[in-house]
Amino acid sequence: MKTNYHTHTAHCKHAQGLAEDYAKEAVNFGIEILGISDHAPFKDYDYGYRMPFEELDIYIEEVQATKERYKDSLKILQALEIEYLPKYTKDSNYYEELLTKKKMDYLLLGEHFFTDHQGNMHNITSIENTELAVEYALCCKEAMKSGYFKILAHPDLFCINNFPWNDDYEKASDILIESSAKSGVFLELNANGFRRGIKEFPDGKRYQYPCERFWQKVKKSGIPAIVGSDAHNPALLWDEAMDKGIEQLHNLGIKRIEEI
Repeated sequence: MKTNYHTHTAHCKHAQGLAEDYAKEAVNFGIEILGISDHAPFKDYDYGYRMPFEELDIYIEEVQATKERYKDSLKILQALEIEYLPKYTKDSNYYEELLTKKKMDYLLLGEHFFTDHQGNMHNITSIENTELAVEYALCCKEAMKSGYFKILAHPDLFCINNFPWNDDYEKASDILIESSAKSGVFLELNANGFRRGIKEFPDGKRYQYPCERFWQKVKKSGIPAIVGSDAHNPALLWDEAMDKGIEQLHNLGIKRIEEI
């Protein structure tokens, strides 16, 4: 069954195509369920690489209109990819608002930036030391416990940094995998990492993500996982990277979740 729950539109300012462009390609590719999950804005601050807050309702209208037009040939889900920052659960809970008032079918946890235990914010793709990978994992743990999220996108994104695999990476991985098992939030094997190609790291050549060592640990845990395209262009909605991701889960013996 072809399904994809990780899709971006031009509203995020670093992707191409709108909801209808992806729906057309989804039908061409034989996809049965398409989750459109652009980067969510925050009301009070622009964290970058996402739609402006004033475009949120426009985005929702476009997805809803496309959902109606394609209802006979494609199941479309309206979603957003968003970071979990506890301050947005205070007073007016933004995550609750997105799920109820804005009627999102699901929220995709994409913890690109996070706050450490001292309240300092970091970008997971440019951390200064591997201890921050553990801090990232702890933030994801809290997010998964919150009940707001269905999927954790690219959980092994911390592996993008130029460090060798070490005890901190082991600990971060264990936290993420155990939290997924307890919460029921699916870990996503992100196909976009294959598109980035193999890079040189202090302990050898590999993909930035998906990271083989992380997914070997997922295999040992016995939990299922999902494959996400993370498409930023309609043509990439279902490509060789998606096939490779599905093949990798199959080869590892990890059950692939097709429908959330």
